[in-house]
Amino acid sequence: MMERFAASRKSLSSDPYRPTYHYVNPENDLNDPNGLCYWQDRWHLFYQGYPDSETTSTESGSKKVVHWGHAVSDDLVHWRDLPYAIYPDPEESCFSGATLVENDRVIAMYHGVGAGNMIALSDDPLLLNWEKVTGQAVIPIAQPDGSPWPYRVFDPCIWKKDNVYYALSGGTLPHEPTGRRTRANFLFKSNDLESWEYLHPFIEGDSFTLVGDDGACPYFWPIGKRHILLFFSHMSGGQTLIGDYDKSRDKFVVTAHHDFNFGAFGPGGVHAPSATPDGKGGIIAIFNMNPAMDTKGWNQIMTLPRHLSLLGNNKIERDMLKIEPAGDIESLRS
Repeated sequence: MMERFAASRKSLSSDPYRPTYHYVNPENDLNDPNGLCYWQDRWHLFYQGYPDSETTSTESGSKKVVHWGHAVSDDLVHWRDLPYAIYPDPEESCFSGATLVENDRVIAMYHGVGAGNMIALSDDPLLLNWEKVTGQAVIPIAQPDGSPWPYRVFDPCIWKKDNVYYALSGGTLPHEPTGRRTRANFLFKSNDLESWEYLHPFIEGDSFTLVGDDGACPYFWPIGKRHILLFFSHMSGGQTLIGDYDKSRDKFVVTAHHDFNFGAFGPGGVHAPSATPDGKGGIIAIFNMNPAMDTKGWNQIMTLPRHLSLLGNNKIERDMLKIEPAGDIESLRS
Protein backbone atom coordinates (compact mmCIF):
# COMPACT_ATOMS: atom_id res chain seq x y z
CA MET A 1 0.00 0.00 0.00
CA MET A 2 2.78 2.45 0.88
CA GLU A 3 4.42 1.78 -2.49
CA ARG A 4 1.09 2.54 -4.16
CA PHE A 5 0.83 5.78 -2.19
CA ALA A 6 4.34 6.81 -3.23
CA ALA A 7 3.63 6.05 -6.89
CA SER A 8 0.39 8.02 -6.76
CA ARG A 9 2.07 11.03 -5.15
CA LYS A 10 4.80 10.97 -7.81
CA SER A 11 2.20 10.81 -10.59
CA LEU A 12 0.13 13.67 -9.16
CA SER A 13 3.13 15.89 -8.36
CA SER A 14 3.23 17.20 -11.93
CA ASP A 15 -0.10 18.97 -11.40
CA PRO A 16 0.87 22.64 -10.86
CA TYR A 17 -2.10 23.14 -8.54
CA ARG A 18 -1.20 20.26 -6.24
CA PRO A 19 -0.18 21.80 -2.87
CA THR A 20 3.32 21.46 -1.47
CA TYR A 21 2.71 22.07 2.24
CA HIS A 22 -1.03 21.75 2.83
CA TYR A 23 -1.75 18.10 3.52
CA VAL A 24 -3.48 16.29 0.69
CA ASN A 25 -4.11 12.56 0.67
CA PRO A 26 -1.92 10.35 -1.53
CA GLU A 27 -4.60 8.94 -3.86
CA ASN A 28 -8.04 9.77 -5.22
CA ASP A 29 -10.55 12.10 -3.61
CA LEU A 30 -10.54 13.51 -0.10
CA ASN A 31 -13.36 14.57 2.17
CA ASP A 32 -13.79 15.49 5.85
CA PRO A 33 -10.91 15.35 8.34
CA ASN A 34 -11.73 13.04 11.23
CA GLY A 35 -10.46 12.27 14.72
CA LEU A 36 -7.53 14.68 14.99
CA CYS A 37 -5.67 13.71 18.18
CA TYR A 38 -2.31 13.68 20.00
CA TRP A 39 -1.14 10.21 21.00
CA GLN A 40 2.28 9.09 22.24
CA ASP A 41 4.08 12.27 21.14
CA ARG A 42 2.60 12.40 17.65
CA TRP A 43 -0.31 14.14 15.98
CA HIS A 44 -2.69 11.85 14.12
CA LEU A 45 -5.05 13.02 11.41
CA PHE A 46 -7.69 10.74 9.98
CA TYR A 47 -9.80 11.59 6.97
CA GLN A 48 -12.37 10.20 4.56
CA GLY A 49 -10.35 8.45 1.88
CA TYR A 50 -11.26 6.39 -1.19
CA PRO A 51 -8.91 3.46 -1.94
CA ASP A 52 -8.61 2.30 -5.53
CA SER A 53 -9.14 -1.31 -4.53
CA GLU A 54 -12.46 -0.88 -2.70
CA THR A 55 -15.68 -0.28 -4.63
CA THR A 56 -19.37 -1.00 -4.18
CA SER A 57 -22.18 -1.34 -6.71
CA THR A 58 -24.93 1.26 -6.96
CA GLU A 59 -27.85 1.85 -9.32
CA SER A 60 -25.70 4.29 -11.29
CA GLY A 61 -22.64 2.02 -11.36
CA SER A 62 -19.75 1.36 -9.01
CA LYS A 63 -18.29 3.87 -6.58
CA LYS A 64 -15.33 3.91 -4.23
CA VAL A 65 -15.96 2.99 -0.59
CA VAL A 66 -15.02 5.46 2.15
CA HIS A 67 -12.34 4.38 4.65
CA TRP A 68 -10.59 6.33 7.39
CA GLY A 69 -7.32 7.45 5.85
CA HIS A 70 -4.45 8.25 8.20
CA ALA A 71 -1.46 10.59 8.43
CA VAL A 72 0.95 11.33 11.28
CA SER A 73 3.02 14.42 12.17
CA ASP A 74 5.48 15.64 14.77
CA ASP A 75 4.61 19.31 14.27
CA LEU A 76 1.11 19.57 12.66
CA VAL A 77 2.69 20.82 9.43
CA HIS A 78 4.83 18.02 7.97
CA TRP A 79 2.66 14.93 7.54
CA ARG A 80 3.59 11.34 6.66
CA ASP A 81 1.14 8.90 5.11
CA LEU A 82 0.14 5.77 6.99
CA PRO A 83 -2.06 2.90 5.75
CA TYR A 84 -5.82 3.22 5.87
CA ALA A 85 -6.81 2.90 9.52
CA ILE A 86 -10.47 1.83 9.67
CA TYR A 87 -12.14 -0.32 7.02
CA PRO A 88 -15.90 -0.65 6.50
CA ASP A 89 -17.31 -3.95 7.78
CA PRO A 90 -20.20 -4.49 8.40
CA GLU A 91 -21.00 -0.86 7.53
CA GLU A 92 -20.98 0.20 3.88
CA SER A 93 -18.58 3.14 4.39
CA CYS A 94 -16.78 4.86 7.26
CA PHE A 95 -18.08 8.40 7.46
CA SER A 96 -17.10 11.21 9.83
CA GLY A 97 -16.42 10.96 13.53
CA ALA A 98 -14.05 11.90 16.33
CA THR A 99 -11.57 10.38 18.77
CA LEU A 100 -11.12 10.38 22.53
CA VAL A 101 -7.61 9.79 23.90
CA GLU A 102 -7.40 7.86 27.17
CA ASN A 103 -4.26 6.87 29.09
CA ASP A 104 -3.95 3.46 27.48
CA ARG A 105 -5.95 3.69 24.26
CA VAL A 106 -7.66 5.84 21.66
CA ILE A 107 -11.40 5.54 21.03
CA ALA A 108 -12.74 6.36 17.57
CA MET A 109 -16.47 6.96 17.14
CA TYR A 110 -17.79 7.45 13.63
CA HIS A 111 -20.84 7.01 11.43
CA GLY A 112 -21.06 3.69 9.63
CA VAL A 113 -23.23 4.08 6.54
CA GLY A 114 -26.17 1.68 6.56
CA ALA A 115 -25.46 0.54 10.14
CA GLY A 116 -25.28 3.43 12.60
CA ASN A 117 -22.63 4.92 14.84
CA MET A 118 -19.62 2.67 15.38
CA ILE A 119 -16.76 2.53 17.89
CA ALA A 120 -13.25 1.21 17.26
CA LEU A 121 -10.31 1.00 19.69
CA SER A 122 -6.54 1.14 19.21
CA ASP A 123 -3.62 1.10 21.63
CA ASP A 124 -0.58 0.64 19.39
CA PRO A 125 2.02 3.42 19.07
CA LEU A 126 1.05 4.46 15.53
CA LEU A 127 -2.69 3.67 15.76
CA LEU A 128 -2.37 1.25 12.87
CA ASN A 129 -4.61 -1.51 14.23
CA TRP A 130 -8.22 -0.98 15.28
CA GLU A 131 -10.78 -3.34 16.81
CA LYS A 132 -14.48 -2.54 16.55
CA VAL A 133 -16.54 -2.71 19.75
CA THR A 134 -19.24 -5.42 19.42
CA GLY A 135 -18.51 -5.68 15.69
CA GLN A 136 -21.78 -3.85 15.08
CA ALA A 137 -23.17 -0.33 15.41
CA VAL A 138 -23.37 0.68 19.08
CA ILE A 139 -26.06 3.24 18.18
CA PRO A 140 -28.06 1.59 15.37
CA ILE A 141 -29.49 3.69 12.59
CA ALA A 142 -32.98 2.21 13.07
CA GLN A 143 -34.93 0.16 15.60
CA PRO A 144 -35.09 -3.64 15.19
CA ASP A 145 -38.52 -3.39 13.54
CA GLY A 146 -37.20 -0.78 11.10
CA SER A 147 -39.10 2.13 12.61
CA PRO A 148 -37.21 5.43 13.09
CA TRP A 149 -35.80 6.72 16.37
CA PRO A 150 -36.81 10.12 17.82
CA TYR A 151 -33.30 11.32 16.92
CA ARG A 152 -30.96 11.29 13.92
CA VAL A 153 -28.08 8.81 13.91
CA PHE A 154 -25.26 10.54 12.02
CA ASP A 155 -21.78 12.02 12.54
CA PRO A 156 -20.80 11.59 16.23
CA CYS A 157 -18.26 12.93 18.69
CA ILE A 158 -17.33 11.52 22.10
CA TRP A 159 -16.05 12.73 25.48
CA LYS A 160 -15.92 11.52 29.09
CA LYS A 161 -17.37 13.05 32.27
CA ASP A 162 -17.22 11.46 35.73
CA ASN A 163 -16.18 8.09 34.26
CA VAL A 164 -19.19 8.07 31.94
CA TYR A 165 -18.88 8.35 28.16
CA TYR A 166 -21.01 10.89 26.32
CA ALA A 167 -21.62 11.17 22.59
CA LEU A 168 -23.35 13.59 20.27
CA SER A 169 -25.04 12.56 17.05
CA GLY A 170 -25.37 15.31 14.46
CA GLY A 171 -28.68 15.91 12.76
CA THR A 172 -31.79 18.07 12.49
CA LEU A 173 -35.19 18.66 14.04
CA PRO A 174 -38.38 19.82 12.30
CA HIS A 175 -38.92 23.59 12.10
CA GLU A 176 -42.71 23.74 12.26
CA PRO A 177 -43.31 27.27 10.90
CA THR A 178 -41.52 26.53 7.62
CA GLY A 179 -41.92 22.78 7.25
CA ARG A 180 -38.14 22.56 6.85
CA ARG A 181 -35.53 21.35 9.32
CA THR A 182 -32.94 23.01 11.54
CA ARG A 183 -29.72 21.87 13.21
CA ALA A 184 -29.79 19.64 16.28
CA ASN A 185 -27.28 17.48 18.15
CA PHE A 186 -28.57 14.52 20.14
CA LEU A 187 -26.92 13.41 23.40
CA PHE A 188 -26.22 9.83 24.50
CA LYS A 189 -24.34 8.28 27.44
CA SER A 190 -22.71 4.93 28.17
CA ASN A 191 -20.75 3.24 30.94
CA ASP A 192 -19.02 0.68 28.73
CA LEU A 193 -18.99 1.98 25.11
CA GLU A 194 -21.33 -0.87 24.11
CA SER A 195 -24.77 0.08 25.48
CA TRP A 196 -25.85 3.67 24.87
CA GLU A 197 -28.81 5.52 26.41
CA TYR A 198 -30.43 8.40 24.53
CA LEU A 199 -30.91 11.49 26.74
CA HIS A 200 -32.19 14.51 24.79
CA PRO A 201 -31.30 17.29 22.32
CA PHE A 202 -28.12 18.80 23.75
CA ILE A 203 -28.19 22.49 22.83
CA GLU A 204 -30.20 25.12 24.68
CA GLY A 205 -30.70 28.80 23.91
CA ASP A 206 -29.45 28.63 20.33
CA SER A 207 -30.78 31.69 18.52
CA PHE A 208 -28.06 31.57 15.86
CA THR A 209 -28.79 28.52 13.72
CA LEU A 210 -30.55 29.14 10.41
CA VAL A 211 -33.49 27.19 9.09
CA GLY A 212 -31.97 24.58 6.79
CA ASP A 213 -28.76 24.14 8.80
CA ASP A 214 -27.68 20.74 10.11
CA GLY A 215 -25.17 19.64 12.74
CA ALA A 216 -22.72 17.38 10.90
CA CYS A 217 -19.14 16.69 12.08
CA PRO A 218 -19.62 17.88 15.71
CA TYR A 219 -16.69 18.34 18.10
CA PHE A 220 -17.48 19.34 21.69
CA TRP A 221 -14.57 20.36 23.94
CA PRO A 222 -13.69 22.68 26.82
CA ILE A 223 -12.12 25.98 25.79
CA GLY A 224 -10.82 28.23 28.56
CA LYS A 225 -13.48 28.25 31.28
CA ARG A 226 -16.25 27.53 28.78
CA HIS A 227 -17.08 25.00 26.05
CA ILE A 228 -17.15 25.05 22.27
CA LEU A 229 -19.09 23.04 19.71
CA LEU A 230 -17.61 23.01 16.22
CA PHE A 231 -19.76 21.61 13.43
CA PHE A 232 -20.48 21.70 9.71
CA SER A 233 -23.72 22.74 8.04
CA HIS A 234 -24.24 21.43 4.53
CA MET A 235 -26.06 24.71 3.84
CA SER A 236 -23.83 27.23 5.62
CA GLY A 237 -20.40 25.63 6.11
CA GLY A 238 -18.10 25.32 9.14
CA GLN A 239 -19.33 27.03 12.30
CA THR A 240 -18.92 27.07 16.05
CA LEU A 241 -21.07 27.73 19.11
CA ILE A 242 -19.63 28.96 22.41
CA GLY A 243 -21.38 28.55 25.73
CA ASP A 244 -21.49 26.83 29.11
CA TYR A 245 -21.78 23.11 29.78
CA ASP A 246 -24.45 22.59 32.46
CA LYS A 247 -23.19 19.23 33.70
CA SER A 248 -26.03 18.76 36.18
CA ARG A 249 -28.59 18.81 33.35
CA ASP A 250 -26.29 17.66 30.55
CA LYS A 251 -27.16 20.70 28.45
CA PHE A 252 -25.00 23.09 26.42
CA VAL A 253 -26.26 26.65 26.98
CA VAL A 254 -25.17 28.74 23.99
CA THR A 255 -24.21 32.43 24.17
CA ALA A 256 -22.23 33.05 20.95
CA HIS A 257 -21.79 31.86 17.38
CA HIS A 258 -19.04 32.23 14.77
CA ASP A 259 -18.68 31.26 11.10
CA PHE A 260 -15.38 30.06 9.65
CA ASN A 261 -16.20 31.51 6.22
CA PHE A 262 -17.14 35.02 5.16
CA GLY A 263 -19.65 33.95 2.56
CA ALA A 264 -20.19 30.60 0.88
CA PHE A 265 -18.03 27.66 1.94
CA GLY A 266 -17.47 26.54 -1.62
CA PRO A 267 -15.76 26.70 -3.94
CA GLY A 268 -12.47 27.35 -2.20
CA GLY A 269 -13.90 27.72 1.31
CA VAL A 270 -13.50 26.01 4.67
CA HIS A 271 -15.59 22.86 4.93
CA ALA A 272 -15.78 20.45 7.92
CA PRO A 273 -13.72 20.66 11.13
CA SER A 274 -11.73 18.17 13.11
CA ALA A 275 -10.64 19.39 16.53
CA THR A 276 -8.89 18.29 19.71
CA PRO A 277 -7.82 19.98 22.98
CA ASP A 278 -4.25 21.28 23.10
CA GLY A 279 -3.89 20.43 26.81
CA LYS A 280 -3.60 24.11 27.76
CA GLY A 281 -7.22 25.26 27.50
CA GLY A 282 -7.22 25.81 23.75
CA ILE A 283 -8.24 23.81 20.70
CA ILE A 284 -6.29 22.62 17.66
CA ALA A 285 -8.50 22.46 14.56
CA ILE A 286 -8.02 21.53 10.94
CA PHE A 287 -10.53 21.67 8.07
CA ASN A 288 -10.87 20.36 4.55
CA MET A 289 -11.20 22.91 1.76
CA ASN A 290 -13.38 22.56 -1.31
CA PRO A 291 -11.79 22.81 -4.77
CA ALA A 292 -12.13 26.11 -6.59
CA MET A 293 -11.27 24.58 -9.96
CA ASP A 294 -11.39 21.24 -11.74
CA THR A 295 -8.73 18.72 -10.77
CA LYS A 296 -7.91 15.25 -12.08
CA GLY A 297 -7.14 12.38 -9.72
CA TRP A 298 -7.64 14.44 -6.56
CA ASN A 299 -10.00 17.14 -5.30
CA GLN A 300 -9.69 18.71 -1.83
CA ILE A 301 -6.91 19.70 0.57
CA MET A 302 -6.56 20.25 4.30
CA THR A 303 -6.12 23.71 5.77
CA LEU A 304 -3.11 24.60 7.83
CA PRO A 305 -3.84 23.90 11.51
CA ARG A 306 -5.41 26.60 13.66
CA HIS A 307 -5.26 27.29 17.37
CA LEU A 308 -8.58 28.40 18.87
CA SER A 309 -8.93 30.14 22.22
CA LEU A 310 -11.18 32.69 23.90
CA LEU A 311 -10.10 36.32 23.76
CA GLY A 312 -10.62 36.81 27.50
CA ASN A 313 -12.89 36.23 30.48
CA ASN A 314 -14.94 39.42 30.72
CA LYS A 315 -18.54 39.60 29.57
CA ILE A 316 -17.64 40.52 25.99
CA GLU A 317 -14.34 38.71 25.43
CA ARG A 318 -15.66 35.38 26.78
CA ASP A 319 -17.82 35.10 23.65
CA MET A 320 -15.06 36.10 21.20
CA LEU A 321 -13.00 33.46 19.42
CA LYS A 322 -9.28 34.02 18.86
CA ILE A 323 -7.80 32.17 15.88
CA GLU A 324 -4.04 31.81 15.35
CA PRO A 325 -1.77 29.56 13.27
CA ALA A 326 -0.79 26.32 15.00
CA GLY A 327 2.13 23.98 14.57
CA ASP A 328 5.56 24.70 13.15
CA ILE A 329 4.40 27.18 10.50
CA GLU A 330 7.69 29.10 10.72
CA SER A 331 9.55 26.11 9.26
CA LEU A 332 7.82 26.85 5.94
CA ARG A 333 9.43 30.30 5.70
CA SER A 334 12.60 29.34 3.92
